[in-house]
Amino acid sequence: MTVCRSLLARANIVVVFLCLLAIAGCDLPSDASLIRQFQRSRQDFERLRQMADEDNIQGRIHSDFADPKLSDVRLTEYRRLMKGSGIVRLYASGRGKPLELIVDANGFLAQGDYKGFWYNPAESRPPAASLDESCFDIAEATKQERSCSAVLDLGDGWWLIRYEYR
Repeated sequence: MTVCRSLLARANIVVVFLCLLAIAGCDLPSDASLIRQFQRSRQDFERLRQMADEDNIQGRIHSDFADPKLSDVRLTEYRRLMKGSGIVRLYASGRGKPLELIVDANGFLAQGDYKGFWYNPAESRPPAASLDESCFDIAEATKQERSCSAVLDLGDGWWLIRYEYR
């Protein structure tokens, strides 16, 4: 019985490892597909931005987690708009501050790639021509030892953003 449990535990570790490896190997959506998503869902993005300002959101909203204290009705409205426009995570730092809408992520915790939308009319970095490659390979990216980020201008304060942690 002990041998069977030991083998089962090892098999579970292998399965978890293979799942994590598969997740980490997935590609992020292309710039072209995200630009189409932005054009299709622009009104929802603007509404999410407006709501985040109205509610002075300081934190994250996911499908099953929310930092800010919101009524059930209001939280349901955020999640409805996010789901309908393909957003998996909203992050805001308060009224009038930049807003991040993440569409997809690979990896986990402190290692991963993220791609989504960023509302920040004050963004002053030079835009990249493409975010389809690692931002460590993009000349216009802001790079630190273990992280990088790059943006592509969508107009009117909206940006496509990619960031990575190694």
